[in-house]
Amino acid sequence: MNLPPIVIAKLEERTGVSLGNPSDRDIQILSRAIEDATKSRLGVNTLKRLLGRIADDTHQSRPGTLNVIAQYLGSANWPALLISLSNGSSSFNSIDGELRTADLVEGQVVEITYLPNRRLHFLYRGNEEFELVVNEYSKLKVGDICTISSFILRYPLIIRNVVRHGVVFGSYSAARAGGISAIKVLK
Repeated sequence: MNLPPIVIAKLEERTGVSLGNPSDRDIQILSRAIEDATKSRLGVNTLKRLLGRIADDTHQSRPGTLNVIAQYLGSANWPALLISLSNGSSSFNSIDGELRTADLVEGQVVEITYLPNRRLHFLYRGNEEFELVVNEYSKLKVGDICTISSFILRYPLIIRNVVRHGVVFGSYSAARAGGISAIKVLK
């Protein structure tokens, strides 16, 4: 996963180094700055992957890694950072392309798609809880129970908790490179 350009711009602004085509020294400076500020270390290779210096389409960044970057940039976690950057300022207004679970009715089905060819249908069970009823090519399984606050177009799918057959798997994120490409309420 490559970091979104707006996140890279914020990292450049905070560290004072150019990350468009960073040298190894620039990445080491960034790594050290993140560690100094957050007390969490992100390795040089991890940062190279996030900045697109190492091509690795099969590697998915861990939510904890993204949360460290968010904390370095002054947000509580990755989803909060993405929301804060979505319109450039704090606001109580809705986010363009956002479907909040508070606006759904139990029994409605939400379809999301994202690249390369993922399609998921979530049945809303109330209280931010969904059951996955259609799954095309994601790591989730039909029947998974997912806690989701909202779906936001062009942003990653963030699931706060996944429960499979009574076993808690924890948080899950997907569509981190290009975000959710389509959101539709089916019924």
